[in-house]
Amino acid sequence: MKFYLLIISLFFSLISVSQTKGTIKGTVTDKEFNNAALPFANVLLKGTQTSTTTNDNGEYSISANPGNYIVQFSFVGYENIEVPVTVIAGETITIDKTLGSGNYTLKDVLIQKEISREKETALLSEQKNAVDMKQAIGAQELSRKGVGDAAGAVSKTAGVSQQDGVKNVFVRGLGDRYNSTSLNGLPLPSEDPEYKNIALQFFTTDIIKNINVNKTFNSTLYGDVSGANIDIASKELEKSSVFSISLGNGFNSNAIGTSKFLVADGTNYFGFLENGTASPITNLNVLNFDTKFKPETRNNNINTNFAINAGKKFRFGEKSLSIFGVVQSSSEYLYSEGKTRAVNSSGQRTSIDADFKKYDYNASQSGLVNAVYKFGTGKTVTYNGLYIHDNKESVGDYLGFKQGINDSPDANNSFLRRQQTNNNILFSNQLLFDYKVSDKWNTNLSVSYNTIDSSEPDRKTNSFDYREDLNAYVVATNSASLNQRYFSTLNEKDLTGKLELTYTFNPSNDLQKKLVFGGNYRKTDRNFENQNFNYNFFTPNNVVDINNPDATFNQQNIDNGNYNLVTQYGSGSNAFDPFFYKGKRDIIAGYAQFIYPVSEKFTLQVGVRNENIKQKVDFRTSLSESSNPTVGPSEVNKNYVLPSLLAKYSFSEKNALRFAASQTYTYPQFKETAPFLYEGVNFNNFGSDIIPSTNYNFDLKYDFYLSKSEIVSIGGFYKFIKDPINRIRVSSAGNDLSFLNLGDAFATGFEIEARKSIYQLEEGTKKRNFDFGLNLSYLYTNVKVENNSNNKITILPTNRNSKLEGASPLLINSDLSYSFSNAKNSLTTSLVFNYFYDKVFSIGTSDNENIVEKAVPTLDFVNKFEFIKNKVGMNLAFKNILNPELKLTQEIKNNPNINESVIGSYKKGFFASIGFYWNL
Repeated sequence: MKFYLLIISLFFSLISVSQTKGTIKGTVTDKEFNNAALPFANVLLKGTQTSTTTNDNGEYSISANPGNYIVQFSFVGYENIEVPVTVIAGETITIDKTLGSGNYTLKDVLIQKEISREKETALLSEQKNAVDMKQAIGAQELSRKGVGDAAGAVSKTAGVSQQDGVKNVFVRGLGDRYNSTSLNGLPLPSEDPEYKNIALQFFTTDIIKNINVNKTFNSTLYGDVSGANIDIASKELEKSSVFSISLGNGFNSNAIGTSKFLVADGTNYFGFLENGTASPITNLNVLNFDTKFKPETRNNNINTNFAINAGKKFRFGEKSLSIFGVVQSSSEYLYSEGKTRAVNSSGQRTSIDADFKKYDYNASQSGLVNAVYKFGTGKTVTYNGLYIHDNKESVGDYLGFKQGINDSPDANNSFLRRQQTNNNILFSNQLLFDYKVSDKWNTNLSVSYNTIDSSEPDRKTNSFDYREDLNAYVVATNSASLNQRYFSTLNEKDLTGKLELTYTFNPSNDLQKKLVFGGNYRKTDRNFENQNFNYNFFTPNNVVDINNPDATFNQQNIDNGNYNLVTQYGSGSNAFDPFFYKGKRDIIAGYAQFIYPVSEKFTLQVGVRNENIKQKVDFRTSLSESSNPTVGPSEVNKNYVLPSLLAKYSFSEKNALRFAASQTYTYPQFKETAPFLYEGVNFNNFGSDIIPSTNYNFDLKYDFYLSKSEIVSIGGFYKFIKDPINRIRVSSAGNDLSFLNLGDAFATGFEIEARKSIYQLEEGTKKRNFDFGLNLSYLYTNVKVENNSNNKITILPTNRNSKLEGASPLLINSDLSYSFSNAKNSLTTSLVFNYFYDKVFSIGTSDNENIVEKAVPTLDFVNKFEFIKNKVGMNLAFKNILNPELKLTQEIKNNPNINESVIGSYKKGFFASIGFYWNL
């Protein structure tokens, strides 16, 4: 609390200091275009480092200390204008200017605007000029819609959805393995062995400039993609200097009403581990774990966030160096109550049928450093350093029936508590070198080195059964693994490099022909290992206090011979050997791409990419071992020649038709090829020996640009997938899922996007806007559920065809925004609505139908208010207002009395937050 008071005091002190300055503001217009507003013009106080650029409406504002200055207005290709001015403390001076080409001949000038790629209008302009079918969302739109991270951002675009409980998004019905994620154009590794892509939630809006969702493949992209490449552009300095502080609080309606919120022992408030990631046990007879089974409790369940942004630009004649940095920290409490079940084809429960209470706490910190050195036209060196620490803790209490604890048909008093911590640390270092050799030659050299350290330290599982005759809970003893501690670590090193050359045949011509060619190299090494410590009780009926299990699971009971510790290898000489898998992947690629404007209206982009991938996974798990000669490591070695074609036909300045066709592939992930069993509460999953998929992609899209901020577009697509990889429910005693190649699959559908201003009014400095946005997609997917000749696991299909896993037939994202501004204040308020229809969670086999995630609507109300003169603002948001019930269901066909069984249900609660910020 003292820290917050200090920040608030500093906050208002800085506001009072700002009153000693004066303000210069005005509008810059374009003489060459009937005095229309001129965005991105430069406004500089000559002889100082104070500068800014005009916004989309040509407006600018500069604060300066009292004194005499010369204001310089400039725009590339236009004549400069200089105006003397005297700044007086506390007063505002208005200077409006019109810039024109004067004696410049525009035909002889290549105009290069430094556009703010955080703004909606700039990104829409970029989308309009591109040959590719891009959709971009920038920092401005993220702020308007109250989006907190990259996952929320991309789920606002057409055809993109997020499945509850799954970290990453689905694009056009294609899940994590069919998409790719990059940072500033360079690929990123995943922090989680379950996924191919890094969790998008890690990238908060504090470090995002914009996000490009590219749904069509071109030869400059890695070929392991079919849904979309999601490229996150990190923030960089766009002004002469910037400094801002923001802080906020909020709550989840479920968590705030919980008097004693449970968190796992072993981490502090900021999510940093108080102990190491490795097990401290070196002797199975000595119980010296660093944490207790008894969870800690917290009462102040308030969500917090804090961020500082700072940057400055230094000029050295024609050269400049800009340095920008962001530091942020956040925490979030979530609480849910619900039900989880597993049923067979007749609707009878199988492995679990329990009510649950789940406590989730998430703490994260991130830091970004961006440095850009410009030493000539088109000559820059950029360094991006990114640090992300993300810690998720959960405590789940399950009361009811759990297989293994008590297998009696009428058992309903089993108690299971699972405490889990996932700690992830990402370091990303990027060096990007752009050098314009001449008007015809451009070069780009990019290198990145990324490391991921991910751990699940001391996951604790307790299983107890209630005995009526003893009127007490007793330790479940059917298996030693029912009471367990689990330790795992994942370390990954990822090195990538890119060299690209661009040759422009006719740089002085408006219709520029370009040849782009280059190469990529990527080397990835991953080491994953885990250890289990199981409590092996020798006698039944060990009474336990479920609120203090450490009174039973202690050293005294080991010494008394009541139980002993055993690992996954028992208690022999190799007891401390871990299970592991080690993955290595090398990718070498070369590509060429030719951009050919056939005419002013018609442009072709033809490319080809040759990509060689070698992947090898060695493993030793509870299911198998690659050192066994009859098993061997999982190896895939493929060479792909991947063609791509994109065509754009512009009927006019406002109408364009685009077509794309390409071939890509989908590689199995390391964990999907290692027979490693990951045990969850209601589902277990393990890898299998699978092969890559081959994808054929076709897209057609029509865009109608109503204005610089308005668009209506409609598009269709078709994807054919050979040997698709899907998550399948396999025949087993437990509720096990695995990954297998199935028969041929396809996905087709259409997308509609609209951005329209309903109402606009300008009265002097007063402006009012009422805007509407909508994107809608309809998807139809199908996969043949049949045994693939490559599979080593035989499945018994329930149905011959199924929708693809994670594919929602209908997605709707919509928003209504009202904005008001004058010389002193501005207000933006938005109502944001999202909806997805039923989608497949996992494909059923052995007479079991698919598990389906039911339709969910969400509604958010987001507000932003700013005192422009003092540069002070406030954010107020209410999210998940409808608080829908999230449900997993399974259709029942072998029981005439039951049509559908709910196998999972809970509500997230609604979220409220308030935040304040100050910009220098």
